[in-house]
Amino acid sequence: MSAERPVTAPDPAARPQHALRGDIQGLRALAVGIVLLYHLRPSWLPGGFVGVDVFFVISGFLIIGTLTNEVRRSGTVSLRAFYARRIRRLLPAATAVLLATVAATVLLLPQSQWPKIMREVVGSALNAQNWLLAVLSNDYGHATAGASPVQHYWSLAVEEQFYLVIPILLIATAALARRFNGGRVRYAVVAVALVTVASFVFSVVYTQLDHGAAYFVTPTRMWELGIGGLAAMVLHRVSLGRAARELLGWLGFAAVAFSAFYYTTDLQFPGWVAAVPVLGTAAMLVGTETLLGRVLSLRPIRYVGDISYSLYLWHWPVIVVTLELSDNERLSKKEMLFAAVLSFALAAVSKRFIEDPFRRNRFGRLRGTYAFGAVLVVVSVIAAAVPWYTAERKLDRLASSMILDADHPGAMAIDARSPQPAPAGVPLVPDPAVANEDGPYGGSGDGDCHVYQLSLPKTACSWGDDSARKTVVLLGDSHAAQYSTPLIDFVQGAGRGQWKLKAMTRNGCPFTTVPPSEAGWPFTVCSDQNAAVLNRVKALKPDLVVLSGMSREAYAADLKWTWNSREDMLRGYRDMLGALSAANIPTAVIKDLPKPNSQVPRCLERNSDDTATCGTPRAEAFAGEGDPLVEAAAAHPDTKIVDLTPWYCVGDVCPAVIGNVVVYRNNHVTNLYSRTLATPLLGQLGMI
Repeated sequence: MSAERPVTAPDPAARPQHALRGDIQGLRALAVGIVLLYHLRPSWLPGGFVGVDVFFVISGFLIIGTLTNEVRRSGTVSLRAFYARRIRRLLPAATAVLLATVAATVLLLPQSQWPKIMREVVGSALNAQNWLLAVLSNDYGHATAGASPVQHYWSLAVEEQFYLVIPILLIATAALARRFNGGRVRYAVVAVALVTVASFVFSVVYTQLDHGAAYFVTPTRMWELGIGGLAAMVLHRVSLGRAARELLGWLGFAAVAFSAFYYTTDLQFPGWVAAVPVLGTAAMLVGTETLLGRVLSLRPIRYVGDISYSLYLWHWPVIVVTLELSDNERLSKKEMLFAAVLSFALAAVSKRFIEDPFRRNRFGRLRGTYAFGAVLVVVSVIAAAVPWYTAERKLDRLASSMILDADHPGAMAIDARSPQPAPAGVPLVPDPAVANEDGPYGGSGDGDCHVYQLSLPKTACSWGDDSARKTVVLLGDSHAAQYSTPLIDFVQGAGRGQWKLKAMTRNGCPFTTVPPSEAGWPFTVCSDQNAAVLNRVKALKPDLVVLSGMSREAYAADLKWTWNSREDMLRGYRDMLGALSAANIPTAVIKDLPKPNSQVPRCLERNSDDTATCGTPRAEAFAGEGDPLVEAAAAHPDTKIVDLTPWYCVGDVCPAVIGNVVVYRNNHVTNLYSRTLATPLLGQLGMI
């Protein structure tokens, strides 16, 4: 996935005392327009993800403002009536899009994608999507092939979770005000301010600790809704002159525009940087009756604001499905126009025939509204559960059939000295539908060897007989781990009793002393662990250390991690290789594999009759400045360099399928194809 930012949904559930303010609808139109443009072509508006902040502030302004007025009038909040309004105004349109997404997925998308999408449909129906994405630490923005068409429901979940807390908080503050004979609104302002400050502090701290999860979790976002609420709570007490209102409005507009045009996904977001669009939106809401407000109140702009909720709900799945069917990484101009027009058409129909009728329907009484809401949730869950279960059963069967035989020689089909025949017309292994799941370390029983932990027992992530005379240690990131299986097969098979293997790989961590930087902040988790692992390796005194890792370009593209310069990355590798050399530990470096230009398994699912379509030109596969680890190794003559390129590429092309075996899973080699590389790998390592 791209590392751009997802955006949030506008909240139509509030029609309080501000309902006649056309500028608020215009502000919604501005926000949804930013969001739509950002998703259609992120490069045009790299900070378009700030739409999340604009919508959260508007929602807080309207909802908390409404609840505060209710407290002022009646001394409390009717929870039953409040949640009934939200059910009528939010659930029908949201459910319609979820059901349409389920239908589109089953009819149009590969079955391999069904489980992930259906899981997220269930998470969205239960208003838990944000926590699901936080656990997965997804970080996305513009849709690419394979993105979930319902990921955008995370923001609805944030709002609904927030509004489980705020009404109860206002009820409690009203009770305290009665108890101590204080002003109900004053107590409410203090309570909301405390929540806002606490959430802001948590957002700043947690964003530094876990950038991916921080984007989605509710506590890092509550302050944004709180700012909107505080603006509404104090608005009626503040009297600003026309000049001050004009200044506030235009400064706020400039803050949001600046963020949309100049923010990038390299920023630690939300954190403190989100304060710019948040305060900018609050300023526009406070700066009423201005020239900017009159512009935003123009009828065409107001109409876009009126349909903004449905437009938000529909545009994302439309873009994702369009991209999936087009087999492109981004929309063409014609596809952009198609997606935009279809999104607006669906939004208009949804507003007219779903939002408005259900908003006006009272279902007889509150109990009927709650029953209706429960039915919608249950229908969404069941609709997703059936294809989810069906797909899982099929994928499990395919996964169980991932075996190599004489018809599937893999890399040995293009071995220059003794190529093995690969008959035509046999099924590919692994099946493209499950190829992305064909990774190393399966069922090791030693804990999570993908992320080697120093706290693991010394025997963890080890294979072969303890009495073996020689030890080989595997170090590096996931591009080193992908070669663990042929090493494990060897120490448990032909090399049993002679070699044993110790793997200390860590996904996403190159074995270097110089940490990558993220938005200027050194990311030291990897380098700190590497220093400790180096000491363990020195104490172990292995007979061979094998290293591999992704290139600098791959880290930038896949993880958005960068080094200040290529020389920094080289220096870090030279330090590690120098330390191993000084300890008289034999070392070998495996050159990084070719980088495919597409999601190979997905491409093969769509082009099963023409697998050559999914190959990558050699020039593209090795584009960039080259493998920095190999370059660093060249400075150490005693370090072996293992080059498996002849078993990945044929002539000018690096095929997606070799010897009836699928070569790639995302940007890694499949475990089955890795097994077929055993002979050249072990031979160049000098182990056979």
